[in-house]
Amino acid sequence: METRLTAVEISSILDVAKRTVNRWAQTENWPAVQELVGGLVVKKYIVDLMPTDRQEALLNTKAVAVSSPGGQLAIIDNDLPKLSTLKGWQREVMDARVALFREFQRLERKYGTSLAIKEFTSQCKNGTLPDQLQKFVPIANARGGKKGRAVSKSTIYRWKAYDKQGLAAFAPACIEKKVVPRWADYFFKCYQIPSNPSLPEAMEEMEKILPENIEMPSYHQVRRFHNKRSRLDRERGRKTGSAFTALKGHKTRDTSNYKPLGLGICDGHSFKAKVAHPSHGRPFKPEICAIIDAATRVVVGWSTGLAESAMTVADAVRHAATVTETKPFGGIFDTLYTDGGSGNVAKVNSDEFIGLFPRLGTTLETGRAGNAQARGIIERLNKSLWIRAAKKLPTFMGKEMDKLTERGTYLLMQKDFRKNNTCVKLLSWPAFLQFCEEEVDAYNRRPHSSLPKINDPQTGLRRHMAPLEAWVWHMAKGWDQKEHQLTDGEIEILFRPRKECTVVRDSVFLFGNTYSNKFLEDYRGQKVQVAYDIHDGEKVQVWDKEERLICYAEFEKNRTQFFPQSQQDKAADDRAKRRAKIKLDQLEEIYAEQRGVIDIEPVSEVIDIHTAAQIKADKRALQIEMAKKAEALVIPEDDKGKYLFWNDMDARLKEGVSLSEKEMLFYEAYRKSASYLAFKSVAEHLGGQQVQQ
Repeated sequence: METRLTAVEISSILDVAKRTVNRWAQTENWPAVQELVGGLVVKKYIVDLMPTDRQEALLNTKAVAVSSPGGQLAIIDNDLPKLSTLKGWQREVMDARVALFREFQRLERKYGTSLAIKEFTSQCKNGTLPDQLQKFVPIANARGGKKGRAVSKSTIYRWKAYDKQGLAAFAPACIEKKVVPRWADYFFKCYQIPSNPSLPEAMEEMEKILPENIEMPSYHQVRRFHNKRSRLDRERGRKTGSAFTALKGHKTRDTSNYKPLGLGICDGHSFKAKVAHPSHGRPFKPEICAIIDAATRVVVGWSTGLAESAMTVADAVRHAATVTETKPFGGIFDTLYTDGGSGNVAKVNSDEFIGLFPRLGTTLETGRAGNAQARGIIERLNKSLWIRAAKKLPTFMGKEMDKLTERGTYLLMQKDFRKNNTCVKLLSWPAFLQFCEEEVDAYNRRPHSSLPKINDPQTGLRRHMAPLEAWVWHMAKGWDQKEHQLTDGEIEILFRPRKECTVVRDSVFLFGNTYSNKFLEDYRGQKVQVAYDIHDGEKVQVWDKEERLICYAEFEKNRTQFFPQSQQDKAADDRAKRRAKIKLDQLEEIYAEQRGVIDIEPVSEVIDIHTAAQIKADKRALQIEMAKKAEALVIPEDDKGKYLFWNDMDARLKEGVSLSEKEMLFYEAYRKSASYLAFKSVAEHLGGQQVQQ
C-alpha cells in the first residue's frame, strides 16, 4: 500500500516549517490526493511519487510511518527516550494513554478491532467509560484548546504502533527551546562579576554596551532566561575560589585506615571573642593554632599568640609531642597537613636543613590555596571548638552575634578603658589560657559524629565515640604510643627553632645579640645552625652541618642592648615599630586634611634628589616636633582648668593653628563630658563670657 502523508506530518518528520513543505510541493509538483478524515477533506502527498531526494530524506529520518488498515497513518519515533529521563507531566500522560489503551485491547479481544474502535471512541466521547478511566481522556490528549476532547480512530491506531515500541513510545515529546538569546553574552559580562549586581543593575550596564542591531530585552525576558539556568551557572563569576567550590560536589576523605599520630591536620584560627592583651590589657583577638589527629579526632596540641606566626605553630607541635601526667596522649606525627600560611611554611619550620619538621621526621603537606573543602576536618574543628567556645564569652564578635549588642559591648569596653584602664568583661591572659585548656578537654571528651558508635557504659544507649575513647580503643587494639614519643632531653633539643648563621671569630650574631664560645674559633667563617629558645635569650645551641652539637654559646656582648633580647622580645619590638609607623602616617594625613589642600603647579617632571632628601628631612623634623609637643603637654586636673584649657585650644583652632594628637584627643573627648556642658551652660547664661571665677 502506498504511503501518504499530510504537510503537517512531513514537516514533523523532517523538522521543518509547514510553509516550507508546501513550497517544496508546489515547486516540485508533488502528486497528492484528497481524503476524507473525520468528516474533513485532507490533502495528502504520495511519498512513493515524490522526488528521490525527498523520499530518501523521509526514509532516513528517525521517524517511521506505519500504515493501518483503512488508510490511517501513525507516525512513531524509533529514537525513544529512557523512562528515567521523562518529566513528571510526560510520565502522567504516558500512564493515562497506557491505561486507556489497555481498556481498548480488552474490547478488541471481545469484539474485534473495528467494533472495538467504534465502541471505545463512542464511550470516550459520551463519557460512559468507568470513572477511573474517563478522567484519563483529557490527560491522554495532552492538548489545550476545547474541552471535552475524545480519543479518535487515528489516535488508537497510533497507540497500536506505540505498543510495539514499548512504554516510552506513549510519552509525548518534550520540545524545549534551547536557543540562547543574542543579548545573553552581554548580560553575562554585566551580571557574572564578583560585585554581585542585581538583575536591574546588570541590565542598566548591559544597555550601555549592547550593539544597536540587538534589541534590549525586558526585565521579564531576562528573569525567565535567568531562572532556566542552573544554580551553578547563575553563580559562575559572581563567586570564585572556595565560595564557588562550595556549590559543587565534594569527596569525603576516608581516614579509617590511619592510626593515631599517622596524620595530623594543623590550622590557625582568629578567636572570635576579645580578651585582654597580655602586655597592655586592651581588648584584642588572639590567634589560636590547633593540631587534630585525623584517626581519632583528638586535639593533640594547641597554642595561642598575638598573631599568626611560626612560633605559634612550633609551640603547638611541641605541645602535641609532650606527654605528661595531665596529658597522657601525644607524640610526633608522621605527616602534618596544613594550608600555605606563612607560619606553617616558614623557613624555621619547613626548611630542609634547619626546619623543625624535617628534624622531627614529620612530612609537611600543604593544601591548594583557596580549597578549604580539602581541610574540612580542621575547619569543622574551628566551628565546633573555638567558635563554640567564643560564644560563651560576652565579648563574642562573630557573624552570628547580634550587631546592636556587639556594638554596645564594644562601646562599653572603650568607656571602661578610658576611665579605669581595664574592663571587667575581658578575660585576662592567664584566664584565657585556662579557658582554652578546659574547652579542649571538653571537646576531646564529647562524642564525635565521625567516629564509630558504641554502647554508652552508663546509659546503655548507642552513641558515637568521644575522641579520647577512640584513642584508647586504638591502644587496646595493639597500637603503641611510645613509638612516637620523645624524651625530655630530645624535646629540649629538637623543639628549638634554628637559624643559619656564619661564625665571626668566636661568635655568632642572632637578632642583634652576640653569642660567644671559644670552641667556635675553629669554625671561623663557616655556616652553622643556631638553635634558640623563643622565651630565653641567655644562651643558644650551635650545631654544625652534620647535625652535631658544637657548644652552648652564651650572651657576651650585645651591640644594641645592655641586656640580651630573646627572639620573642625582638618580634614584639618589630611589631611595635610597624604599628607606630602606621599611626604616624595616619596622623600626618589628619593634619594634612586639617590644613586643607594646596594646589602646587609642577615646575619640572624630574625631582632633584637633594629636594627629595630635604622633603624627607622636613617630614622627619615635623614628626619629632609633634612628638615633643605631645610629651610637653600638661592637661589641668580640675574641671575649671580643663574648661579654660579647652577654650584656649578652641580659639587656636579657629585661628588656623594645628594641634598635636594628644591635644586633639582631649579636645574631642572633653567637649562631650558633663563638666564641659555645665560650664558652657553658665557661660551662655552670662552672655557668652568666659568663666574666669
